[in-house]
Amino acid sequence: MSETTFKITFKGKIARDADLNQVKKNFSKLFKLPPAKVEIMFDGKERTLKKELSLDKANHMRAVLKKAGIRVSMVKNVVVEQQQGMDDWELNDPGTVILRPVQAPEKHIETSHIKVDVDFDKLEEKPQPEPPEVDIDHIDIKDTDEPIVITKEVDMPDIDISGMDMEEVGSIIVKNKKIVTPDIPTDDLSLDEAGEKLVEKEHIPEPEIDISDISLNIK
Repeated sequence: MSETTFKITFKGKIARDADLNQVKKNFSKLFKLPPAKVEIMFDGKERTLKKELSLDKANHMRAVLKKAGIRVSMVKNVVVEQQQGMDDWELNDPGTVILRPVQAPEKHIETSHIKVDVDFDKLEEKPQPEPPEVDIDHIDIKDTDEPIVITKEVDMPDIDISGMDMEEVGSIIVKNKKIVTPDIPTDDLSLDEAGEKLVEKEHIPEPEIDISDISLNIK
């Protein structure tokens, strides 16, 4: 079984915080390319930088390029194994039945030697079990109009409502509390003219990445 290999592809993308001009210089130094060819490499088209690398070497190359501000992708190579022994094969015409269903042969079972001897006079009807006898002598049913269950009357509670009164229909029971608008002093406030910048952006210079100690030589 062949070893799995990877390829490194590049689409002209750089790291988020990297300077494009500095990245192009790093690319030119790492791959030893003149500036004119480096400009072509950053046109957005996908290009393969290395075709067949082992997993360790591919990871190493990607880490080096990432440190230089160059964004690349590591893609696994698909190995198509060549099929052998096809010289003796031949193709049938379309519609040819290659496999036909196999039907199992019918099997004849010989029953001439089997005899059933039954004496119908000796057949007896299976006796049915008698239902169980339940003793109900101690049960007495009285003929009366009295209810079986006697309901119990519950006394209604005596609620004192002498101290309660009723408002007229339409009266507001709960009154909203009026909130006083706070007095905010605005004498010291001023408005800028339309189009004025409220916040000035501070320009932060792009960091210069030192790649003098970086090499693409893979051992």
